[in-house]
Amino acid sequence: MRKILFLAANPKNTNQLRLDKEVREIQEGLQRSRSRDQFEIVSRWAVRPGDLRRALLDHEPQIVHFSGHGAGAEGLALENNAGQVKLVSGKALAGLFKLVQENVDCVLLNACYSAVQAEAIHKHIDYVIGMSDAIGDRAAIEFAVGFYDGLGADRSYEDAFGFGLSAIALEGIDETATPKLKKPNLNPAMDSSQQPETSPSKEPDSQKKMNGKPLSKGETTRIFISYKRDAVPDEQLALAIYQHLSQSYEVFIDQSMAVGTKWAEKIEQELRRSDFLITLLSAQSVGSEMVQGEVETANRLGSEWGKPAILPVRVNYREPFTYPLSAYLNPINWAFWEQPEHTPQLLAELERAMAGESLSINSDRAKQNLVQRPPATETGTGIPQPLPSAQPLSLEMPEGSMAPESTFYVERQGDKIALGAIQRQGVTITIKGPRQMGKSSLLLKTVDQAIRAEKRVAYIDFQLFDDAALGDADRFYQQFCLTITEQLELPNRIDDFWLDELGNNQRCTRYMQTYVLRELKHPFVLAMDEVDRIFDRKFRSDFFAMLRNWHNNRGLPLPAMKVWKQFDLVLVTATEPYHLIADLHQSPFNVGEVISLKDFTAAQVADLNQRHGSPLSPGQENQLFALLNGHPYLVRKALYLAASGQKSMDEVLAKADRDDGPFGDHLRYHLFRIYDRPELVQGMLGAVQRNRCEDERIVRLLCAAGLIRQEGKAELPRCQLYGDYFKAHLE
Repeated sequence: MRKILFLAANPKNTNQLRLDKEVREIQEGLQRSRSRDQFEIVSRWAVRPGDLRRALLDHEPQIVHFSGHGAGAEGLALENNAGQVKLVSGKALAGLFKLVQENVDCVLLNACYSAVQAEAIHKHIDYVIGMSDAIGDRAAIEFAVGFYDGLGADRSYEDAFGFGLSAIALEGIDETATPKLKKPNLNPAMDSSQQPETSPSKEPDSQKKMNGKPLSKGETTRIFISYKRDAVPDEQLALAIYQHLSQSYEVFIDQSMAVGTKWAEKIEQELRRSDFLITLLSAQSVGSEMVQGEVETANRLGSEWGKPAILPVRVNYREPFTYPLSAYLNPINWAFWEQPEHTPQLLAELERAMAGESLSINSDRAKQNLVQRPPATETGTGIPQPLPSAQPLSLEMPEGSMAPESTFYVERQGDKIALGAIQRQGVTITIKGPRQMGKSSLLLKTVDQAIRAEKRVAYIDFQLFDDAALGDADRFYQQFCLTITEQLELPNRIDDFWLDELGNNQRCTRYMQTYVLRELKHPFVLAMDEVDRIFDRKFRSDFFAMLRNWHNNRGLPLPAMKVWKQFDLVLVTATEPYHLIADLHQSPFNVGEVISLKDFTAAQVADLNQRHGSPLSPGQENQLFALLNGHPYLVRKALYLAASGQKSMDEVLAKADRDDGPFGDHLRYHLFRIYDRPELVQGMLGAVQRNRCEDERIVRLLCAAGLIRQEGKAELPRCQLYGDYFKAHLE
């Protein structure tokens, strides 16, 4: 007989959950199972910390099931004597379950953001399930019912976990990646933090090795080398590492890939098989889309099931990493290589790291000593700067946002609207356009114009908000206010506004109105980049309704609202947001100046050619425009290669759609990002083959990615280059 202890807590000051429905459906499912006589369910409601302790002692269950709310690292939400929230930390729970580990086999924490507590409890309990993100009420119930259906059929905890995921998927709920299973340690030498979490994408052999721990030499140790092709000295260093390590390890480098290999699929497979990703980071490679894609994928795989570990090597590169690399690489240790004489030392350091030691740049002080930060701009805004442009003559590399004063910045009609509007007071500006259209560059130029107009500026890039902040509304709003406060160099008074019982929108609005705007007494611009990251969050409607209210507040005649007349708002988005906001009267994206950026015209390409010293003939200009349709990034890259003498324009045009051609890194990155998402592949094929994609959601995603464009009722590849490349690689 296995006893299930069902514990429920739904404090008065939290959203109400259907906990009674959950336990009822679990009971009904077990009653229908062939092993119904082998289970007993004991329920305890409105659980307080003392109730939890006594229930474990009184009933000695084999399975402990908690349903309710979680608050991430802050703990699980039990109740106090007044029925309000009482957070219990993972450390406290781990200590309690240590005392009952003799009889408890499995713990299921069916609460949002409970993976932190699951990790702590797993030190003492073999099987623990937690949630890595917010989980909807319906998904939580379906998972629980599927899990116990599996147990009722005499299946293992691992199989039951799979049935729980399947139950979510069969209902068409897109939350199968949220539940995570911690399993018994397969290697006694590892602690629980090194054990992989079971996820739906895990391959059968993924449990053999984990990440972030010592590995011995041998054929089972696999290494992936990430570098930028044709870059000096990156490629030579990559080959030296490959030649040395392949004597003792199984090493993958994409130069060894056979002709005809499905490239994107092969890269993903090799990253999944690898225990370590060695990534070479130079002034050239940090802007490589493919290097960024490989690091991003390795980070995702590592968080899902424990490998590969990332071993970053700075290749004579001392500048700060820019986003997104900074988010992945700043928290971990680095190696540094400066010249060929350092190669033997680097090889030895990498082998020691794979044996369990840390890389040499392993502290904040060591990182600060290594990194040479670029000088502050004259504006002193603290806005992230574009990548360095120390290139031959006066050329600028095309990667990254452009400085406002760049001689290669091409002004379009939208620029005139934005720069004119920001000189007025009390304006809202939305800048829209697909990926690599120049939105962030226009935002920086708009901010620069605002500073020239003697306005104060706070700049927020939502890419810099981590998943924990974006997954928890209360944490998000506080970080949002804190970012504004820090950029304006005001004292932090957030705690004063988060003590009351108001909602987050009211707290945040009061913070802006009664503190920030009154304290400034000066025209103020809030500039926000990458707001798309908010679109798939549960609090998106509330947040954007708040921004719309801030816009509307400027027109209210009340004396308390006069401070809003000094407030400007600038938003940047790649995704058309209208379908995500049910009430368009609560949207900030359809008021004020709405600017949709377009690709360069033929005249603008000709103008940019002149600024690069006219490396293209008029005929080549026409050929380039026909191929790229004015794609700003690709046009700038082609002109940079030709003007710097790295490639002739005839060579650029002849090899444009080849993996080893001038745009290979860019094209491979896009293929890599969509190949394992069948719905995106089919949508792209529809645009390439029939100029039609029936799914509006897929159209939106592909347009935001900058892969297709809409023209009337047709969906077309954004440019001929994309059409040629994806037709060849997807068919």
